[in-house]
Amino acid sequence: MAIKKLKPVESPLVAPEGFEVLPTALLLFQKTTGMLWGNSAFEKAFGAVHAKRFSKERSLGLIRERPLSLQVFTMLGRHEGFAIENSEGKKTPVELKVTQYGDQAQECFLVLVEDVSEKVELENQLIQKHIELQNAFQEIKETQNALIQSAKLASLGEMSSGIAHELNQPLQAIIGFSQELEHVEPLSPTGKEFVGDIISGAKKMAAIIRSLRSFARQSGDEYVDTSLPDALHETLKLMHHTLMQGGIECDVEIQENLPLVYANPIQLEQVFVNLLSNAKDAIESAHVGRGLIRIRVQSKQDAIEVSIKDDGCGIPENVQQKIFDPFFTTKEVGKGTGLGLSISYGILQKLGADVKVFSNVGEGTEFIIRIPLQKTSQKPNRKAASS
Repeated sequence: MAIKKLKPVESPLVAPEGFEVLPTALLLFQKTTGMLWGNSAFEKAFGAVHAKRFSKERSLGLIRERPLSLQVFTMLGRHEGFAIENSEGKKTPVELKVTQYGDQAQECFLVLVEDVSEKVELENQLIQKHIELQNAFQEIKETQNALIQSAKLASLGEMSSGIAHELNQPLQAIIGFSQELEHVEPLSPTGKEFVGDIISGAKKMAAIIRSLRSFARQSGDEYVDTSLPDALHETLKLMHHTLMQGGIECDVEIQENLPLVYANPIQLEQVFVNLLSNAKDAIESAHVGRGLIRIRVQSKQDAIEVSIKDDGCGIPENVQQKIFDPFFTTKEVGKGTGLGLSISYGILQKLGADVKVFSNVGEGTEFIIRIPLQKTSQKPNRKAASS
């Protein structure tokens, strides 16, 4: 009688003691059979347990809320960044701790599943606070820089006032003696030409000194009902020779019977001088000897709108946000202080005016200023002034 060799019978898989009653969410997965068990705590927290729920194999990218799959249940160790999705599509962030259970041949794994929603929420709040702190720090830096620039402007104002005072007297003497020499002494044609050049140059210096005094003047200058067209005409008179020398024409169109604006006329002229000077420089950078500046002034609803448009070199998009910053300039060293637009912007802000810039490189730039009329007085006893 032949004796049959009996195969050993594998002992059935037995869940760990207390598996069902433990308050911690647990899974038990056997790789060889594909069987998956879950205790009551798991089902209560995450829903029903069945292998098909986690059967889809997915790539494990380094992202948060990675979906769970059966392959994850065989990866020994602690794992973060996973999420369990319920039937309604809601995701719960979890951390896993996978350990070997039973004999290695059984390929059975015990998985502890921990809900880390509160931890993730705290991490998100921490990240948000960090971003807010970074933004606050950046704002503090910007405020500090603005204060530094303000101090520089104040110092420059004091210096300008002193320079203007010291230069004005000898300059007036130069103009006076040159004019007397021109009319009293017999001069050759060349001598008369030279004296004329001296007087012309001295008058230009006097205009610069007046600008320095205007810059140094305190912001408490008198505000009156002001004719904006008159201020613009005075500016064009002042700039006429400079623009003509550069071959630049001005096409001016001003609506009739415009209401007055409550402003300081000298400061308005300063704004227009700065804008026209920048337009001139932009045109000369693009094409020397010719150019066009279009100026339009019209009433729009509760404001007066001024448009100054040139056909110059234009302003790059990444620079447009900086053009009103103190001391910012794209000009070569010695050709610009970076104060003109900054001062103009400050004057317009006091008027409650809105300033917009439209520019394309190689096509030109347009400044549009809207000065509100809310402070304009129509009372007959109010003083009206024009430049």
